[in-house]
Amino acid sequence: MSDIFPSLEIHSPPSARGVSWRLRPQAAQAASSRAVTREESSSPIAQKQKNTALQTKNQVAKIDWLNATFDAPAITVHELLSSVDELLNRPISAEQDGGLFGFTDRYRIKVRLNDGAKVEIGSIALGGESQKGRWLLQLNGKGCGLVNDWPSLQELLEGLGAAISRVDLAVDFLQGEYSVDDCMTLYHEGAFINRGRNPELDTQGAWHEDGKKGRTVYVGKLKNGKTLCVYEKGRQLNMPESNWTRYEVRLGNRDRVIPLDVLTNPDKYFAGAYPALTHMLEAAAEEIPTLKAEVKGSLAHGLYHLQRCYGKYMHQAIEITGCTAADLVEEVRVIGLPKKVEPAGAVVGLDWSELQTHLKRIREQ
Repeated sequence: MSDIFPSLEIHSPPSARGVSWRLRPQAAQAASSRAVTREESSSPIAQKQKNTALQTKNQVAKIDWLNATFDAPAITVHELLSSVDELLNRPISAEQDGGLFGFTDRYRIKVRLNDGAKVEIGSIALGGESQKGRWLLQLNGKGCGLVNDWPSLQELLEGLGAAISRVDLAVDFLQGEYSVDDCMTLYHEGAFINRGRNPELDTQGAWHEDGKKGRTVYVGKLKNGKTLCVYEKGRQLNMPESNWTRYEVRLGNRDRVIPLDVLTNPDKYFAGAYPALTHMLEAAAEEIPTLKAEVKGSLAHGLYHLQRCYGKYMHQAIEITGCTAADLVEEVRVIGLPKKVEPAGAVVGLDWSELQTHLKRIREQ
């Protein structure tokens, strides 16, 4: 593994700034492919509720994964990274590390957070005879959470003549306003029937246990280009008392074109994926409460196990050596971001009293 831009902190030099935003006209969409549009849900239920949850000013569905491919642009990897840097407004770097999806060259994109920690947020991939000169820009969930200018990202991809090959749209219900049980009920009532057919259904997780480990429902199959994954997010984050449920629409480009405005109108495409989803957005949680809940659950769980496994070691270190608690914390603290804490959640702010309260709940379980 080698850092192709050692100690790189890109700030988009004037020669590169904006160079990739209008490289070529938008690539023509294949006539044989069908677009993923709001009209894909054509049932009476969908038509009746067409505008119910889509008239709010702010989008509540969030982009949680993005893969976009495009013909080799007239710019370098460095210049493409400069454009990504503008979208995140954070210094980024890239490390070359093998291949990805048939591309021979992969550059892992990493962002530096305020505390100096580096987090991988996606990849740029290129090369390989089978790819015929195409490139891939991938943003994982962490990377999507850091994008603060989706219209500009859409403009960038339009300029590249890009096509989206995968996008995930997530909506959170922190109080369980819509649960996995609701999803099952809606399925059996036929609320997911589209074009006269009920999609396939699959379940995973602790359906016959105490429920602490969480349950998941899959409606449809991603190999067919579209699926809905509904899972108990709170339990995934080790919060067994939580009712937090995530509904996540995953779209692929098999037999369909995914319009680029999904990046700026995610609510429309989330609601349009299945008739059952059209009325859900009004009950969804906003972004900041969601991020706070996520970071609170992850940190409290980690601190609980720190106390359970190493609390006595910390006590004895203070008793035997006479060091202060502050000295001990500085000695064992590692600057970085735990895997289960999202970068965007780490900067939303969280009161110590909130974290203590949640930690107390975990201890009492």
